[in-house]
Amino acid sequence: MALISTFRKTKHIITASVIATIISGILSSCEDKAPTVGSNLASNEVQIALDSLIWDGSQQYIHRGDEEMPVDCPKLLYSTRFVDTIDARSSNNLIGRISVPEYGDLKCSYVSRMMCAVKLAIPDSIPLEQIDSMKLILSVQRGDLTGDSLAPQQLKVYRLTKSLPLDIDNRFDPTGYYDQANPIGARSYTLSALGMSDSLYTNLSHINIQIPMSREMAVETVKAYRNNPATFQWPQSFEQYFHGIYVEPSFGRGCVANIQETNFVIFYSYKTEETKKNDDDTSSTVVKTYASLAGVFQSSPIVLSSNNVVYQPSLYLQNLAAQNEALITSPGGYRVDFRFPAENLIDIYNMSQSKLAVVSDLTFKIPADEISNDYGITPPPYLIMVQKSKLNEFFKNNSLPDNKTSFYATYDAANRCYTFSSMRSYILNLIRNGINEPDLEFTIVPANIEFEENQTNNYNSYYWGSYTSSSSGQKIMTKCTPYIKKPTMCRLRIDEAQTIFTYTLQQM
Repeated sequence: MALISTFRKTKHIITASVIATIISGILSSCEDKAPTVGSNLASNEVQIALDSLIWDGSQQYIHRGDEEMPVDCPKLLYSTRFVDTIDARSSNNLIGRISVPEYGDLKCSYVSRMMCAVKLAIPDSIPLEQIDSMKLILSVQRGDLTGDSLAPQQLKVYRLTKSLPLDIDNRFDPTGYYDQANPIGARSYTLSALGMSDSLYTNLSHINIQIPMSREMAVETVKAYRNNPATFQWPQSFEQYFHGIYVEPSFGRGCVANIQETNFVIFYSYKTEETKKNDDDTSSTVVKTYASLAGVFQSSPIVLSSNNVVYQPSLYLQNLAAQNEALITSPGGYRVDFRFPAENLIDIYNMSQSKLAVVSDLTFKIPADEISNDYGITPPPYLIMVQKSKLNEFFKNNSLPDNKTSFYATYDAANRCYTFSSMRSYILNLIRNGINEPDLEFTIVPANIEFEENQTNNYNSYYWGSYTSSSSGQKIMTKCTPYIKKPTMCRLRIDEAQTIFTYTLQQM
C-alpha cells in the first residue's frame, strides 16, 4: 500500500501517527458502497491519497504515483453578514449591560414563564400567619459572567399581566405585558464574593442574587394552592394563574451574567412542643420555633423562556466587516456566509485514472484570531456550519448536526482554529448524485452544544455472590441552539482555510 499526498513545495510534514490514522479510517470505510468495490482490491496496489489543500489562491501540487500535478486552489468566496434577529429561547438567561470598545454595546433582559411545584412543600397545618416572606433567587454559576464582577448593578422584576407570544425572539418588546409602575421586586447587587472567607469562596459553585418579594405575594400563593391545587399540577393551568416574569437591568453598566436558574421560594416558621425533664423530676413543655423554606415555582427547559438582546457592534468591528473580514459574534450579530470548494475537490478526485476510489474522510479547518479586549471576551466554544438554505429550518426544528448538510467544530484554543470533521457523507453524496448550487452555500454561526454521557456497564467478575463492574462513557450530542450564554467574538481566517481529503486509489 503506497501513500500519495498533496502538499505545497515549501512545506510537507506527515507524521507516522497521522498516516496510521488515515489507513485505519480507510480500512474501516471500505464497507461503503460508493463506487463499486470488488474482490480485486486485495490483488492490486492500493494507494492512499491525502489531498491537503489551503484555499489561499495559490497553485499547489498533488502526487499520483511518480507524477506531480499542479492544481489551482482559489480563495473561498465569503461575506460577513450582520443579523439582529435570533431565536433567543433558552433556559439560560442573560442579565446586565456592557460596553466594550472592541466588541460594542450589549443590553440583556429576559422574560420567562414559570414551572409550578407539583406539590407545595408547606404543610396544611401551617397557618397563614406563619408564612414569613418570599424571595426570587437568580443563580449564576461561578465565573459565568462577562465584565467586572465588582461593577454595581440593579435589576427589577415584574409580574407579567398576560401570556407571552410563542413566536418570540430576541427583539421582543415586553411593553404592554407588565405594569411598569409596579415591580414585584428590585435589588442592587454585585457578582463579587470578596466579602466571603477564602475557604467559602473556593467551594462556592454559584453566586445567588436574592430579590425580596412582598409577604402578601407569599400568602397569596399559599392560599391559591390550598384553594385549588389542580392549578399547580400542569404548566398550562399554572400559566393562566401566573403568566411569568420580566427581569430587566435598571442601573449599572459593566457586567453581563448568565442566570442558570430562576427560583421562587417561600419562607415559613413552625413550632414544636418538646417535653423537658426538670432537676426535681418534674416535667415541663417547651415550645420551639423553627424556620424553613419551600420552592414554589421556577424556570425550566420545558416552559418558554427567552432573552431580550440588543447588540450594537463597535465601530472597530464595523470597520473590519466593511473590509470583508470574516467576523463571528454572539449573542447575535455577525455571521459568515461562504462557498465550500466541493467542486474543486471532486475535480481533483476525478483526475485519477484509477478505476476504484474509496473515500475515507474529509475535514475542513479554519484558523481563528482572538480579538484583544479587557473584558475576557473570547471566541465561541462551538461553531456550526449549515447549508444556508437550511439554517432557519435547522434551529426552528431543534435539529442536530447530521454530517451531511450541517457540521460542528470545537474551538481549539491551543492551535487557534476550528475543525469541521466528519464531512465524508457530504462529499460522498455529491460524488454519487452530482452538485446543486445550494449544496455549496454555507453559513457559519456560533452555537451552544450540549452532550450527555452514555454509560455502558461491563461486568468483570462474579465471585462469592458479588460482582465488580466498570463503566465506559460515550458522549452523545443532545442539543444544539444559537449561542447566547455569553458575549463572544473572533475573526476567521477564511483565506487560510484548509481541507484534508483522504481516499484510496487502485488501478484495475
